[in-house]
Amino acid sequence: MTAFTLKIIALSAMLIDHIGVAFPETVPFWFRAVGRLAFPIFVYLLAEGFRHTRSKEKLLMRLLVFAAISEIPYDIVMGNTINFAADTNIFYTLFLGGVAIWLYERLKTRYGWQTLAVLAAILPTVMVAESLTVDFGGFGVLLLFAMYAIIPKIPRLIVMSVLVLPQFMMLIMAYTLGMKIRWEYLLLIPFALVTVPLVALYDGERGKKIKWLFYVVYPAHLAVLAVIAAMIN
Repeated sequence: MTAFTLKIIALSAMLIDHIGVAFPETVPFWFRAVGRLAFPIFVYLLAEGFRHTRSKEKLLMRLLVFAAISEIPYDIVMGNTINFAADTNIFYTLFLGGVAIWLYERLKTRYGWQTLAVLAAILPTVMVAESLTVDFGGFGVLLLFAMYAIIPKIPRLIVMSVLVLPQFMMLIMAYTLGMKIRWEYLLLIPFALVTVPLVALYDGERGKKIKWLFYVVYPAHLAVLAVIAAMIN
């Protein structure tokens, strides 16, 4: 399976998810469950991008620019107050994960302290992610860093399967304690874990080269959904 195919799967899942967010009274909850496919796939492919790019700085700048472009339509669709410093969109998560990667490489190259480089790269970026309440929080930053730093494929997939679960920790705890929850919420976990076998099928090939596909589709589809939601309401 090529990177292009994985991107189309992730983009489709993301669109379905955000339709579920924008129109919760109209569409079934499983739209949100399908959306759990998107983030881990995007993270895995972006980690590949950071591994092969000629300029991590340019990639970081691109992520930051689109984070700013996407924030207003994101806030409208999510029902948030427009704020560039709280409840921020997924590009902020990816940017901070990229900053962790950049810091790690700089520190490792300069000082050679690999363990300390990991801690010095992860701790501040995770803290910033939590303070900005970015989408998927500090776990999202940690997942991107792990997908970059872990080279062998099998350990990388094992770590992915572990790191996609913390976002559901409250749900898991509630179910374990016997608290009453909607059964549909349990669909979130298996859909998130399906990303692992999908990524395992990745053959390392790029497929069709549409470099800006995700960058353009993300803010564009949010803007369209925001307009439709405003017209309906």
